[in-house]
Amino acid sequence: MINLNDTEILSKKAFVFILINTLVISLIGMILLVLGLNDAINEFFYDNEITFAIFSVITQLGWYAALVVVVITVFCVYDVRVAKNLLFSVVGSYYINSLLKDLIQDPTPWTRREEPGFGFPSGHAQNSVASYGYLSYHAYKKKSIYISWIFLVLTYLITISRVIIGSHDVDDVISGLLFGISFLLIYIYLEPIFSEKLKTLSFSIKIILAIVIPVVLFIIAILVFPSTDNHYGIIGAITGSSVGYLIENDKIKYNPSEFNNKQKIINLIIGLVIVLGLFLLLIYVVPIDHIVWEFFVYLVLSLLAFLFLPWIFMKIKR
Repeated sequence: MINLNDTEILSKKAFVFILINTLVISLIGMILLVLGLNDAINEFFYDNEITFAIFSVITQLGWYAALVVVVITVFCVYDVRVAKNLLFSVVGSYYINSLLKDLIQDPTPWTRREEPGFGFPSGHAQNSVASYGYLSYHAYKKKSIYISWIFLVLTYLITISRVIIGSHDVDDVISGLLFGISFLLIYIYLEPIFSEKLKTLSFSIKIILAIVIPVVLFIIAILVFPSTDNHYGIIGAITGSSVGYLIENDKIKYNPSEFNNKQKIINLIIGLVIVLGLFLLLIYVVPIDHIVWEFFVYLVLSLLAFLFLPWIFMKIKR
């Protein structure tokens, strides 16, 4: 269906499947909205303690901390480029979602037990598509159909959980899914094109672009949506991961396939302990509430994950 240099990016079968999913989601959303069932659904699940407890656990898989674990796992034991693409899909979705929320400024339902914030579109729904949806797409390309379905079901469970625990209305999660699907389709089409273009550039130009592009995105966000405070961490993650990946790919060349399963597990444990440990240290032990600090934290974490971890792994291997 979509091709780049005779390499199929998205088959006709996969495209039709995604299109059907999109139409079904839209239809269900319109029916629920027309029937006025938003508040009824929120109230029903809000008072059901067992259901609330179960889906409170499921919804945690859509938080950024869980997605960090997923990215690190893919990076350490599977494939560096897939991890890079996954991370860029997640942070790109986070960036767009924060802009959309600030633009629309739709309040969350009264059942929300978390800190107040804007609800439309649901970040969990959109970012789950960008993360687990991307992994589902990648597994489908690799002919791992069962794994693809697992990630797809997980995406919908996380989305449904946001309504069940009262964090979002139906229209919030439906819009989150639709924006997420739209973003993912654009991303999986453009990523190979940009990657091929970048291969023709010198290393120094790539590094400059890795710094300049996040700065431009930051300026756009600040000028157009000054009230949103999510940009700083996102831009830090984009900058750190871009620079780290470029240096690692040029100098270190970590490849998980060169390690046996035991070594991969050891690498994963080391990676999770270092990244999560530093994350907890910087966020909770040194709780500096400042935008510059937030940028610095995510810059350091992404540099650590994409540059220093592979350096450590290669040193251990030698």
